[in-house]
Amino acid sequence: MTTYLCTHEAFLDHKPLGEHPERPERLRAILDMLTKTGLLSRMQPLSPRPATQDELLAVHAAGYLHDLQERLGTQSASGWLDPDTYFSPGTYRAARLAAGGSVELALRVLQGSRDNGIALVRPPGHHACRDRAMGFCLLNNVAVAAAAAQAAGGRVAIVDFDVHHGNGTEHIFQGARDLLLISTHQYPFYPGTGAAGPFGASPEALALGTLINVPLPLGSTGTEYRLVFEQVVLPAVRRFSPDLVLVSAGFDGHARDPLAGMHLVESDYAWFCESLLAVQPRLALILEGGYHLDALAASVEAVVRVLLSAGDALPVPGASQPAAPTALPPLEEVRQLALSLRAMHHLR
Repeated sequence: MTTYLCTHEAFLDHKPLGEHPERPERLRAILDMLTKTGLLSRMQPLSPRPATQDELLAVHAAGYLHDLQERLGTQSASGWLDPDTYFSPGTYRAARLAAGGSVELALRVLQGSRDNGIALVRPPGHHACRDRAMGFCLLNNVAVAAAAAQAAGGRVAIVDFDVHHGNGTEHIFQGARDLLLISTHQYPFYPGTGAAGPFGASPEALALGTLINVPLPLGSTGTEYRLVFEQVVLPAVRRFSPDLVLVSAGFDGHARDPLAGMHLVESDYAWFCESLLAVQPRLALILEGGYHLDALAASVEAVVRVLLSAGDALPVPGASQPAAPTALPPLEEVRQLALSLRAMHHLR
């Protein structure tokens, strides 16, 4: 078994115009933690390369890609694509490398028998739609990787545990019959999408159970998340039987994260990955959000320990944390949600 790490110094060159939560220090904090703990040296480096035009055209509109190149493809480029999404002189190269590196990781893991890995890339991607940037995201890294893995003959499932709904990934794969997309996210919350019902999903996708949104209430803890993983996420992945599981790995559901209101901790993220590995060992994580530097670094460390099978003290899949008194209303709400989703998607 090999655990790959795909990252590059060019991802640090995507720099905000002033204060911004999506900043190079995020990646530096992670790499410093992995170096300090000795985990970095135990991973197999995987160099990213720019995504090809054909790989990008599989998920993004030609006009949008042309506009990005025109606006971002110069050494002096800087500005805003929307009120949240900046670009700087290093952004275009970083974005192309982030998408291409995600493809390389997905294909390498797909070609192995029990290999896994993580792409520590910037800018993030899961809000990027077919024809526009949004929410800090320019190119949809996980979607580009999924399409490339499909083109290589793989059956792909995407699990998105970022605290925000992966609306861009849903927009790209809406109605797809041959790809499973599951998103767990705080709701209602940015970007305002991701309801559990048929909103944004074709009847075909709902009937096939290929698009599953799990909108969780404010204040949800590891107890609520583990409940929906056990009752909804893992049964759906088992039923779909993918050759590869890609994870939009956002760590902004952490209790210390400043942009959201969930109460996850590092061991919860480790448990998510342990559980998914038990269903499909070919697991590739692609970094999305996470904006408290210490919490982000510690959460990625916990996940990497699982990928390396080095987490002797990690929780066993199926174990739950006791719910805090403030978490009891969300827990009951999430129980009802899980029952509804199981019925809607015919999960056993």
